[in-house]
Amino acid sequence: MKKILIFAILLLLSINAEAQHWIGVRGGYVNSDITIDMFNYRRTNSYSSINYGLIYKIYIDKHTGLQAELNNIKRGFSYRENDTINIRESWEMPILGHVRLEFGRFVGFINGGFYVGYAQKMKYKIKKEPSANEILTSFTNRDIRFEFGFGLGGGIGFRIAKRIELQAEFRYNYGLTYLYKPKYNDERIKYIQPISMQASFGILYKFANVKK
Repeated sequence: MKKILIFAILLLLSINAEAQHWIGVRGGYVNSDITIDMFNYRRTNSYSSINYGLIYKIYIDKHTGLQAELNNIKRGFSYRENDTINIRESWEMPILGHVRLEFGRFVGFINGGFYVGYAQKMKYKIKKEPSANEILTSFTNRDIRFEFGFGLGGGIGFRIAKRIELQAEFRYNYGLTYLYKPKYNDERIKYIQPISMQASFGILYKFANVKK
């Protein structure tokens, strides 16, 4: 057991020594909607908002690594026959596998993995009013605040300095948890899951180099 522990520590140190670490900030645009009772989109309209967050990337070699984020994100939807938009604001942490290819100063990459989140605020607004007119409301016993889902995306980057890189990414997210408890009302829709598409831009700083 002692030998295994020593080996695990040495392995971790060796990975860390060879890795390159990036940290940065990101912001972007989110268009969100819901699926109803197994992929029925027909009764809703989408909702768009701005999101922002932090990025941390670690590469175990030149091309592969992991990306973790901490994001503040708003998702929402509205029924077409209603005048109100339902909005949830959450803190979200995606953990993504990351593959990267470099072409001189240009970079191409893909991300894929899962996210977890927790809804901290719930709001609504009238469709015809400005986006700033969002009214805070309370969670009820029917609301599920924990969020879990998967995301898949890709993007491009451009190295503007030796340790600084600009990136743009598009990502699709599909929620695997319900917004509401499925049987809160037998007369109405039972299964509502969030979906969203993100277009984001970020700036990252590299603070460790890969040893060659």
